[in-house]
Amino acid sequence: MRLLGFRRTGFWSAFVACLTAFFVTAQLLAPGRSIAVTMSEEEAIKREILNLIRMRMSLVEDGEVLAYVQAIGNRIVKQLGTTPYHYQFFIINQSVPNAFAVPGGYIFIYRGLIEMMANEGELAGILSHELAHIQARHYQRRAEESKVLNVATIAGVLAAILIGAKGGGGAGTQALAMGTMAGAQTLELQYSRENEEEADQLGLRYLCAAGYPANNMVSVMQRMNQAQWMVNSNIPSYLSTHPALTERIQYLQDLIQRPEYRMNSAGSGNLGDFSIMQASLVAEYGDPRTAEDRFLAGMRKGDVAATYGLGRLYLRQGKAVEALPYLQEAVRQDSGSPFVLSTLGEAYLKLGKLSEAQRVLRTALLLDPSSPVAHYRLALVLKELGQKDEALQHFESIEKWAPAFPDLDNNMGILLGQMNQMGLAHFHLGRYYLHMHNWDVAVFHFKKAKTLISDSPHKLQEIDRGIKEAEKRIKERGWRGGKK
Repeated sequence: MRLLGFRRTGFWSAFVACLTAFFVTAQLLAPGRSIAVTMSEEEAIKREILNLIRMRMSLVEDGEVLAYVQAIGNRIVKQLGTTPYHYQFFIINQSVPNAFAVPGGYIFIYRGLIEMMANEGELAGILSHELAHIQARHYQRRAEESKVLNVATIAGVLAAILIGAKGGGGAGTQALAMGTMAGAQTLELQYSRENEEEADQLGLRYLCAAGYPANNMVSVMQRMNQAQWMVNSNIPSYLSTHPALTERIQYLQDLIQRPEYRMNSAGSGNLGDFSIMQASLVAEYGDPRTAEDRFLAGMRKGDVAATYGLGRLYLRQGKAVEALPYLQEAVRQDSGSPFVLSTLGEAYLKLGKLSEAQRVLRTALLLDPSSPVAHYRLALVLKELGQKDEALQHFESIEKWAPAFPDLDNNMGILLGQMNQMGLAHFHLGRYYLHMHNWDVAVFHFKKAKTLISDSPHKLQEIDRGIKEAEKRIKERGWRGGKK
């Protein structure tokens, strides 16, 4: 259940660059408007940036990992008090030590940064800092100060800052060079040292209120500072998107000496097994040979996460028989981990051992009733056993995770078709093919669903959005192919 990587194209780089320059020019020439970025505009900005990211990068779509990161994020969000944002956390599948936030409540962290962390508190430290940027509306304030108020402009320029979505030559370079306007806007929208200092102070407050040691924020930033040499120059680094890191580390070291940062909230602790989550990420998305070496070295030290990671790596490679004993050993060493039990259930499922799979997956759900992957895998087992009604119940219980599980929509669509619920079947298949960028098939299923669903305004709205999105991409495809 991993996202397929998207191809980077010269066309896309040039398109983003031209789009940025065009809207910068249009904004400067436009008649006056109030100097404010509205909440609805922030929503549009975050959706556009997410779309740009998905067009250029792959995202981690492992439900266990995403659920873990989201749970930590939610724990910190509870410390914010009243907030207008619905925060969502994403992991970019690149081995880069970076993270960033965008207006509207989306936070992105790179796989490489999580892999280098030592504990859950360090992950919480980064998320706290990024949450602080959004709460303080730093990008919005800088956009308002520089009068960059067009949604497309802000999205395009932020994409250039955060993911390097700008032209590398030719038309793209020419577009960005138009009177240096786009370059000037890029500089104006970047965080200032004052922004970073405010985010450090707010983030540290959130981190401690959530029950994590204050020095976790310092230690993770020290790791990133030491890892700057690892960064590919074509990809923005944490140092380029968050300036003055070295100076800020010293500032934070002084700050955490204050009495208010020395104590954590009573009764707080880690939400899960960070080392198991980290091993999952390495096993599913890292270089297989490097991952295997890492796990074998860890096993020699008696590390249960390494044993689990090796089993999961073999599952990724289609070696369920080889994976099984390692996962069984990991369960023997850590029988209370829903992560480990759920993965063992997947191994049993792949081997056709349905009763064993059902047993361990139900145990995993007893330990963590909210585990999306355990629900998903148990639904697959029940579907194979012919228990369709209960299988559908498990699918429906995690439907909110469909964006992170493209196969969830696919399997729901197939199951609903078997149960003769054709409107919902076409709806879920439409979402699946939209996610997989099979635009024509997505339109087919959405239009079928629209004729069969009449009692769900929310689904009808989503169908209309899906048709609009797919037809837009079909037109773009025709234009790129010289058909228009």
